[in-house]
Amino acid sequence: MINLTKASRLPAGSRAIFDTNIFVYFATAHLILGPPCQEIIHRVEEGEIEGVIPAVVMNELLHNLILVELVGKKFAETRNGAISRVKNDPTVIQQLTIAWDIFKCLPEMGFSILEDERGITDRTYFFSKELSLMAKDAAIVSYAHNYEISHIVTNDRDFERIPWLTSWRP
Repeated sequence: MINLTKASRLPAGSRAIFDTNIFVYFATAHLILGPPCQEIIHRVEEGEIEGVIPAVVMNELLHNLILVELVGKKFAETRNGAISRVKNDPTVIQQLTIAWDIFKCLPEMGFSILEDERGITDRTYFFSKELSLMAKDAAIVSYAHNYEISHIVTNDRDFERIPWLTSWRP
């Protein structure tokens, strides 16, 4: 298990899974973590590193971006309020743009999307139990294992427990 805290030091030519939080910090222009996330995403755009996004990350990213935009556009005051708003008026989702724009541009930026595949669920259950991971993190580890990817760009310290996965933080 290696944890090198600066994603900017990820070696050129590396293949890395990107976690949801990196895109959320980037999309919301987070004051502290936004710039380093922008830098690592730019390295993918330039072809310096290969960025990979599992389907589970795409799904969580969509969920988070919808909530962030609902709050940002004053459809709700909080994330919980945004969820209630969608439950009461699902058509509000059709008024959003950020999530759709980001989803459309990720492949254009050079990211590869790993779709769900046979066996991922079984491996997710295994890694959750064996490595004491929550479901989404276990699914990401399943993709990394299946595709022999040994790097992850994330701000989630739980991945530091995975002996064969190097965690790179913004």
